Amino acid sequence: MPDENVEKKLQEFVEKEEKVDQVGPKITEVAAPKFPHSRSEDQVSLGNQIGWQKLPIIDLPTQGLFYPEGAQIAIRAATANEVRHWSTIQDDDVSAINDMMNYILERCMSYKISESAVSSWKDIKEIDRFYILLAIREYTFVKGENHLQVSVSETDKINVTKDMIDYINFDEKLMKYYDPEKRCFSLKFKTGRTIDVTIPSAGVTNFVKRYIQRKQQSQQMFDQDFITFAPFILREWRGLSDSTYEQMVVESNRWSIEEISVLTHVRDLFLSTINPVVKYVDQGGAEQTAPLNFRGGIKSIFLISDPFGQLA
Repeated sequence: MPDENVEKKLQEFVEKEEKVDQVGPKITEVAAPKFPHSRSEDQVSLGNQIGWQKLPIIDLPTQGLFYPEGAQIAIRAATANEVRHWSTIQDDDVSAINDMMNYILERCMSYKISESAVSSWKDIKEIDRFYILLAIREYTFVKGENHLQVSVSETDKINVTKDMIDYINFDEKLMKYYDPEKRCFSLKFKTGRTIDVTIPSAGVTNFVKRYIQRKQQSQQMFDQDFITFAPFILREWRGLSDSTYEQMVVESNRWSIEEISVLTHVRDLFLSTINPVVKYVDQGGAEQTAPLNFRGGIKSIFLISDPFGQLA
């Protein structure tokens, strides 16, 4: 049986999936911007006329390492209706928070690989998702109406921006196996086998969760060991089915002890990035970290900090 702490972390991880049809009005399609051909990362897509702004993919926590070459992201400000829906979430409902994050990303972000390729917000890596959410927040409150704050002591608090959050630091030993052509970590074992692993995408974690639900509802047995590896082994959510997934389970039974040991270590490295922290410099000039617990709760991300200051 897998370690209980790993199972708990994985359960939290795979619950980060989309249930957009349950959390808000269905929008059939959000008009995606046509990205400019200029190399300038500061240029706004289609100008300011429709409000889409390019978000440099290299600035993401993953630094764009796990996206296809040429992939681009654009964001727009959240509307009043989207903020109204966001304001209904409760801080103690982890599943609802994840659903609402997906709700905002689907509507306020556009991801594309090329003019012809079909892309989706579900291609976004889980670790990058919160950074993009905060980028949308900053673009929504360009006049500084929203101060996102974290308490660093009983009396002190700091304002937080997306770039102050420490999301992930890749182990140097692991980076040696990064394959720039495959856009993933390609682990070459002495056994002769090569196993590719990557940062999970929203689409993959969604499939894994729904697979677990289907098996549990039908009271069918499934390989609980492979479930802990699946989000990092499955590189693409498109085309995933129970049969293709279960074929990978069969293939995993051929892993050697050495291969399992390395994959377990890599899996644990990835799981340790689930809970980001805020980096800041204290009054003495020393760099510190603080838990990512916003004053006013998670809903404060898209609400004006001083609401009574808006009254006449």
